[in-house]
Amino acid sequence: MKQKAESKKQKAEARLRLPFVIRHSSFVIALAGLFLAAPFNARAHDGPEHDIEELTERIKVEGESADLLLQRAIEYNVIRKSSEAIKDLERALHYEPQSALILRELARAYLATGKTNEASDTVKRAIKHAEPGAELGSAHMIQSDIRRARKDYGPALDAANLAIKEHADSVEWYLTRSQLQQQLGLKKERIAGLDDGVKATGSGLLETEWLDALIDGGKADVALARIQTELEDARLKSTWLLRRAKVRLAQNKKEAAKADLEAALKEMNDRLGRSTPDPLMLMDRGQIQELLGNKEEAKKDYEAAEKKGVADEWLRERIKVLKDDDKKKEDDKKKADAKKAPSKQKESEDKSGDDLKTDDKKDDDKADDKK
Repeated sequence: MKQKAESKKQKAEARLRLPFVIRHSSFVIALAGLFLAAPFNARAHDGPEHDIEELTERIKVEGESADLLLQRAIEYNVIRKSSEAIKDLERALHYEPQSALILRELARAYLATGKTNEASDTVKRAIKHAEPGAELGSAHMIQSDIRRARKDYGPALDAANLAIKEHADSVEWYLTRSQLQQQLGLKKERIAGLDDGVKATGSGLLETEWLDALIDGGKADVALARIQTELEDARLKSTWLLRRAKVRLAQNKKEAAKADLEAALKEMNDRLGRSTPDPLMLMDRGQIQELLGNKEEAKKDYEAAEKKGVADEWLRERIKVLKDDDKKKEDDKKKADAKKAPSKQKESEDKSGDDLKTDDKKDDDKADDKK
């Protein structure tokens, strides 16, 4: 029973990590293969809602414990019922007030509800009680997420560096650090950090992120050689066409970039038309649409991906940028309309004046006729 419970806890924690990495193609393709290979009934009855029901029943039968409350809270966090998770985790702390794992998950739940002060205080306690290594590193990463949510990107990067120093095997943490370095314009550090990550983990996921960092860091020629190889071997080419388009744009080859983007969009539309849209493809198509200047279509794809459960900071930032663009256009239109209003009013007044003059003239003419 204990082994089964531990397995469920690890599975729930794995689910919490999925929204971040879902935008990276190699990971999602592998994940999709595993999902499709699993028997339908196993998938249908092994979701978080089913686990919550099972854990609730166990709590009724066995009574509350820190472990059972923690497991249920993790499942609640997965399905974004953070308020329910907070209740369970606060109860769990009554049983184990110095548990770094409970404190970490409570900080995560506070963050999900926007309570960054409570999240920050709680994660500091988690760091204090965490064992060196993966446990401490995980607490530092939650601290990084909290600081990032507050737009404190420098301190967020410091926390991510501490996490990787404690545990250098997490692909997700290298990706988080990469995003923060990109946000801060640390291009050389981003390339070097991802290179370290590839060497430490052997991850193809980090290698593709490294290619993006090379493009962003002015080393497009290096990236292009690898992208060309992938394009030759790939059956589905849209992801690599998107990357090559970014290289072309960096090289100021706009027409070639446009051709790649249009080819990628055609393939993406065909794929999305044949199946239920998955978040990765929606995000990739959103990027393609945005680079083609189709901002409204890009926003629709990004928002659709978010509705499907993607909780990635990069995605939220893209949606915000596009919404801000919409607001700016709307404000500019209102200002333009406001400037036109006085002139229209003047035209109306002039017309009214002309009408009065015409009426006066008609009255004069009638008076003359009577005479």
